[in-house]
Parts: sequence; structure tokens; C-alpha cells
Amino acid sequence: MVDGPKRRLPLAGSGAPGAAPPRGATPGPEKRRLPVLQSSGDDEGEDRPPWHWIALGTVAMFIAWLPLAGLVNTLLRRMLERAGDAGAPTWVRFAMVGLNVVAFALAGVAGGYLVGRFGGRAGRREAAASGAVVATLAWALALAEGAPPGALVWALLLVVMVAIGSAASYAGGSAGLRARSAGSPRPS
Repeated sequence: MVDGPKRRLPLAGSGAPGAAPPRGATPGPEKRRLPVLQSSGDDEGEDRPPWHWIALGTVAMFIAWLPLAGLVNTLLRRMLERAGDAGAPTWVRFAMVGLNVVAFALAGVAGGYLVGRFGGRAGRREAAASGAVVATLAWALALAEGAPPGALVWALLLVVMVAIGSAASYAGGSAGLRARSAGSPRPS
């Protein structure tokens, strides 16, 4: 046997794109490309009915509210530890309620903004409805935890929570609608 340079055969399809196939090879079928659909971004949420956005706003509001509530209650726990076992002063009690209301309202604005900005046909009404749903669910969870007696107090709490959640979500929905209209091209 003679050891000489080895000759390699070309592999099928190893040529440059658009190059002729190697000698003796049959040309393969032309590669097919899938069409690319490009969205103009104007109709991002049109395929969902408006009531779907109530559920999406509700989920978004809970997702925003849970970390905010965790942060607020961690800060409040530290305030209570500093106050000692003698009982919480009045200002700490007001801070507990006020900071939790602010966290709930901020989450309502965030969920309402999502509905207003990306909601397609959904708008302020659906944003406010998602805030009312979150308030009702949170109230029901608090009631299920073992509420002290006092149906009137709990009924008033429900009304206040629904009012805060709806108003904050409505404001967020209005801001989202303004952002949507500012981002869309103006007809000429």
C-alpha cells in the first residue's frame, strides 16, 4: 500500500448557499422559508373580549400587591418591635392602616394601568371592575381567617375596600389609556 494524500469527498449540502451542487450530486429541493408575520402593534389586545381583561387586571393587581404588602408589613413589624410590649401607640396603628391602604392603592393603579394600556377594547370600566374584584377577594380572605363578630363593621370595610380598589384601578386605567393613545400613530 502506498501512503499518499487522502482525497475527501464533499458532503451533500456542504457548499455555500446558492452554490452549485458537487459534481455528480443531484440538486436537493430548495429550502422553504416560513413567512414572518410582523405586527404593527396597533391591535395588540383586540382578540380578547373586555371581560377577560378584568381577570388579567385582577391577577396583575395581586402580583403587584403581594410584594408591596410584604414590604409594608415587614416595616410595620419593626415599628411594633421598637414600641415594645406595652401596646402599639396610636400613631403606629394609623401607620399600619395607612401604609397598607397605600400599598393596595398602588397595586390598583398598576393593575388598572395594565388594563388601560394593553386592554384592546377594555378601558376604565374594566380596570375599575378588576379593582373591585381584588378588594372583594381580599375582604373574603380576611373574613375567612376568623373575623371577630360585627357584621356592620365588616360590611363597611367591604364598601371602603371596593371604593379604594375601584378608584385606584380606574385612575390607573385612565393613565394606561392616555399612554396607549400617545403611543399610537395619529391619523392624517
